[in-house]
Amino acid sequence: METWSAHQLVTAAEPSLGPAIAEQLRRYSTQLRRQELPVIFSLQHLAKITGVQYQTLHDTVRRRREAANYRMYAVSKRSGGRRFIHAVCGELKAVQQFINAEILQRCKPHPCSYAFHSSGGIRQCAAAHCGARWLFQFDLADFFYDVTEVDVYRIFHGLGYRRLLAFEMARLCTTTRLPKTFLQLPATRRRDLTQVGDHEVDRIRPYQRHQRGVLPQGAPSSPMLANLAAAALDCTITEYADNNGLVYTRYADDITLSARDLRYDRARIRRQVISMIRKCGFRENPNKCRIAGPGSKKVVLGLLVDGESPRASRETYRQIDRLVYGVRKFGGKAAAAHFGFESEYGFRNHLAGLVAFIKSVDLDRWNELSEVLRHVGI
Repeated sequence: METWSAHQLVTAAEPSLGPAIAEQLRRYSTQLRRQELPVIFSLQHLAKITGVQYQTLHDTVRRRREAANYRMYAVSKRSGGRRFIHAVCGELKAVQQFINAEILQRCKPHPCSYAFHSSGGIRQCAAAHCGARWLFQFDLADFFYDVTEVDVYRIFHGLGYRRLLAFEMARLCTTTRLPKTFLQLPATRRRDLTQVGDHEVDRIRPYQRHQRGVLPQGAPSSPMLANLAAAALDCTITEYADNNGLVYTRYADDITLSARDLRYDRARIRRQVISMIRKCGFRENPNKCRIAGPGSKKVVLGLLVDGESPRASRETYRQIDRLVYGVRKFGGKAAAAHFGFESEYGFRNHLAGLVAFIKSVDLDRWNELSEVLRHVGI
């Protein structure tokens, strides 16, 4: 793809814009380069950099391509229920991949956030809680859908991008195409997308629209945007944990606090953490708030943390062995139906994900399982 450098653009613009505006553009580009971020002047410049048609991006910003940009489908969750995935079309996906690789992956997430970046990981997250006698675990409900285009605008503008471009990139990374089951939830269980406002962005004329977009789960840019949008939550709970002898981590929507000894009543800690979650614009899933005390099994992100290092549980190995046995004996399609999956594709992805999970804690066992899956075509 052809790229215009900041110097080329400023030089080309200087005769028509005048020295004052050219100087502003130079300062703007210098500020971004200091942060090692790509210099982007406008939506048209972004189209040129990514090799995508400008009209496609412009129509996306105006919310005229929602159905064309996203194919939405549901997958079964391990814990029950369904998760809706947004498969992004080719042109918009290329832009989101550029934004993720060249902008978002250059941003440093909070040290207690372990998901969606190269310096994190499930094992590292679980290791922070090894040897704890108390575990407090919380799950954020509809994590991606609780991050709106206003939150995304603040991220891009906070990085130094101009207001209009920050708005446009926020629109490129969010969608208003949501499952009916979510839109029909009562206001107490979802953020009211018609009421979320912001002084600065509301002055941008295209923002004057009834419904705000949210992060689509499945888009390349969504994971790190969700991480960055949760920075205030991470800072708030980290400060609380440091002041109360607790260890805090977050892996996507999974929050864990641990301690060897408690300074306060456990019910009080639970109430205070839930209050902080809500004040930072997120909501807890009441069915997934757990407290494990002395004598209870300590599991973080599927790994046992009752020893010096995290390890996979026997239940995890048994589950994998059961699924592998099913696919070897009956084939993928019959095994998928037997184990309650909607499709063979979903079943194979689920099994491959479980085996990949083992890699971080038991490389020898992972090698054995990988060889077995290779023989059955997974």
